[in-house]
Amino acid sequence: MKISVDIKKQLYSRRRAFSLEVCFSSEEDFVVLFGPSGAGKSLTLQAIAGLMTPDWGRIALGDRALLDTEKKINVPARSRDIGYVPQDYALFPHLTVTENVGFGLKKPWHWRLAKRDRQRVEEVLEIFELRELQHSLPRELSGGQQQRVALARALIRHPRLLLLD
Repeated sequence: MKISVDIKKQLYSRRRAFSLEVCFSSEEDFVVLFGPSGAGKSLTLQAIAGLMTPDWGRIALGDRALLDTEKKINVPARSRDIGYVPQDYALFPHLTVTENVGFGLKKPWHWRLAKRDRQRVEEVLEIFELRELQHSLPRELSGGQQQRVALARALIRHPRLLLLD
């Protein structure tokens, strides 16, 4: 699948300014962004995932534009069909392993998962060897277990693209 990214974003804090300018495209199955700490790798992934909106640019997966500032296209994160695992895993501290993994399957304004979705969560818990931990909260898990929960949550919806920060 082809990915194309050409974006710009200015960020400011009290004492610093950061200018993110990224332009790349690839048709490879795996793409690695690398560079020194503070270079903008995480911001780039957040932009692709739809969690940060660039000031200018275009992001496309295949023929589908996810962002095009000139055409005023900005597909919401939930509609981009992208799985994203941030550096800190971003697990919900008040939700169990089962609830964290199933969170991406929840429909807006619904408190419970459909039976089919609950079965999918059970399958994913088994695949990631998390069944014994299903009632645990994130604070009760090791770092590796938290990482598996975050990865399971990102993959449960079968995303077209997986971003690992």
